[in-house]
Amino acid sequence: MAIDFAEIYTSKSDLRARHMRRRRIATALSTLLLSAAARWAFASPPPAPPISGVVRHLESPVSGVLVIFYNLGDSSLTRARTAADGTFVLASAPVGVYDLIAYKRGFEPALQRLWHQAAAEQVSAVSIALTRKGGRLAPGAPEPTTIWDLRDRLPSDVLRELAIEETADGSAAPKERVQLNRIIAGELKTITDVGAQSAAGSLSRAALGLHGGLPNGWRYGISGDYARLGDSDIPGETTTGNAAGLALDVAPSDAEQVRLSTRLNTLSFGDSPAHIQAHAVSWSRGAEEGHVESVAARYVEETNLYRATALGTTLFPVASRTWELNGRYGRPASDSPGVEVAMTYRHREAAVGPSGVGAQGAFFQSAPDADLAASTSVRLSDRLEARGGVVARYLGSSSTAYGIAPVATLRYDLGPATVYVRGLYRVAGSNDGAPTVMPRVSSVEDNQEPAATQSYAIGLERKVGRDSTLLLEASQQRMGELVRAFFEGDFLTDFDSVYLLDGNSVRQYRASMQQRLSDTLATSVSVRYGSIDGQVTAQGAANYGIASNRGHFWSARASIELLPTRTGIAVLVHGIRQDLEKPTAILANDADKLALSVAQDLSVLGLTPLGADWKLLLAFETARGVTVERKDETSTANRLLGGVAVSF
Repeated sequence: MAIDFAEIYTSKSDLRARHMRRRRIATALSTLLLSAAARWAFASPPPAPPISGVVRHLESPVSGVLVIFYNLGDSSLTRARTAADGTFVLASAPVGVYDLIAYKRGFEPALQRLWHQAAAEQVSAVSIALTRKGGRLAPGAPEPTTIWDLRDRLPSDVLRELAIEETADGSAAPKERVQLNRIIAGELKTITDVGAQSAAGSLSRAALGLHGGLPNGWRYGISGDYARLGDSDIPGETTTGNAAGLALDVAPSDAEQVRLSTRLNTLSFGDSPAHIQAHAVSWSRGAEEGHVESVAARYVEETNLYRATALGTTLFPVASRTWELNGRYGRPASDSPGVEVAMTYRHREAAVGPSGVGAQGAFFQSAPDADLAASTSVRLSDRLEARGGVVARYLGSSSTAYGIAPVATLRYDLGPATVYVRGLYRVAGSNDGAPTVMPRVSSVEDNQEPAATQSYAIGLERKVGRDSTLLLEASQQRMGELVRAFFEGDFLTDFDSVYLLDGNSVRQYRASMQQRLSDTLATSVSVRYGSIDGQVTAQGAANYGIASNRGHFWSARASIELLPTRTGIAVLVHGIRQDLEKPTAILANDADKLALSVAQDLSVLGLTPLGADWKLLLAFETARGVTVERKDETSTANRLLGGVAVSF
């Protein structure tokens, strides 16, 4: 390998570089003692000269490039990143021979050896050229260095840094990135119920994730998890079961991702078995902010899960199957108008109850339904943007029902924040009152506009860089069909959900914040509160036997990270107070949940068994709600769980 005698020129020190010098413990301690003693008798020596340079691709500067300075003399390692103009500076570097490695996702790594022999107040200047992965080479240009070529030429510390850069999410802080000394990374997590008084209600979970990069520049991730609740061999009126999931993520580029996933949950509510399985595939691409394309397909099959966990057993079929296809395209407004189109098509089959027709005495129904949204946006000024379009809903059953609602949004940029107002009103539709094959199932966090006849919202958004975001919103919707909205919905220990009926007005307030408060503390908070009025349409009351529906619900989650101690604390709370009034009784949908978890990185204590990063996990959960086995009773479940997570 050739040694580059770099150009020497005079310059002031640049303080943008951030020191991350790694040294052996013995060397660091001895240096500290010697320097402390020298302060009494000697003046401080002049600072070591800096190393400066620029990283380019096809003569254009490249920002955000990781530059590693590896000192061959003492095996120390320092990291820096290039600025917007492609430049980097190590403000003070001892004289010696260095390997400079430049790397950014999407480019091949570049290696250059430098003999840093400058005098004080002078700079060693280097120029590094990057080559895009899979890019065309200029005639006569040498083949670029790949990450595989460097494995035999660089120490494990440098390879570990390249692996961190390749496998970690660019939005994650360095402490969160998985370290390894191969081009593969992973984490194994296991946690179990340490406070269970009997095996009948104990809970244990395990998860494994692997991710890394392929020689062609693609990134991949494989994740799997397994959970077991109770012991099905122990008789009793308790919920037992297990859940397993597997997912594969492939990213051919930073803007493109393909995902395949599968999940199977098998449960027993006392003597009543249930199961749910879901299989999905999706492709998405987002080349720039606001510009998205996605296509996804999903198959969901369940037996007795929705019905057994619902308050009114007649709301859901005995079993159901759903085929779902959805797509989305979005382009933000600029000098030309923006466009956004989204479509979801479902085909559902359901066994609605015992009869003399169909398999096992169940009567089968099948019908399609679909959601469609299309809009266009224009910039009326530098600060004002208007968006207008339509949201449509189609329901197939014994007779066809549909709804068409114009929608409009205004956004005004205040500088540090953006204010928006959004409204939807269904102007056309038909519904003869016939119930659908199966009610709409969603999450509390999902947008319910396709199922609403009226919707209004006003909000404020603020985003300052990567570490600070704020959202405030107030909204009101009038529902046009039955919706069951789950909270967490892991379908093993948590079935808490809110029921929204045709005619209900739902008012919600939500706020979320993510903020890095200081160099030692980062936090995120999300809060939601909703209320449901009691109005139910005559058709809804006739279809489902519920004349009135009143209540409110709330949820909150917060996380705090203490960066110096690498301690993470997370809190989750949600609750429901809802009364569904039937002619003969009132069904109380009351539930509460509190979950607190703590994760402590043991590397701050110097504990790194097998060279991996270990975390100690501790969690406490308490939940109260109507029992699945006896819907007229409530019960409380408390769990204390402990475990470990190891990153390798």
